[in-house]
Amino acid sequence: MEQKPPEPETKIDNLFIDAQAFPRANRLTRAADYDVVFKQAKRSGDRFFTVLYCRNELGYPRLGLAIAKKRIRYAVARNRLKRIIRDSFRHAKNQLLGVDIVIMARDQTEQALNKELFASLEKHWRALARVNRIR
Repeated sequence: MEQKPPEPETKIDNLFIDAQAFPRANRLTRAADYDVVFKQAKRSGDRFFTVLYCRNELGYPRLGLAIAKKRIRYAVARNRLKRIIRDSFRHAKNQLLGVDIVIMARDQTEQALNKELFASLEKHWRALARVNRIR
């Protein structure tokens, strides 16, 4: 008879899932949420992304994506880009407290390597964390 390994504790599993997940609470889901960011936005940009952000009173960050077909023509490329942005955000969200973020892609994003996109996003997250701490 084979013995099964012991089941991990639920408490540990939940902590791991929470740290690695992208829950609905961390998303901008309504058009009104996007409108607030677009109207009150501060801007950060480089050759790959334009990042719009504004403070929120929630105490946790929320991410919205505005990836236009005009900029990224093929659905496969848009989906790849969204996965990269969400993954980068998941790893950085603990540094970003109380901010709503909308990310827009630029033309050069489609041809960029994943490594370049992650590096670009990391610079944006660091800048947002620095701005957030000052306030």
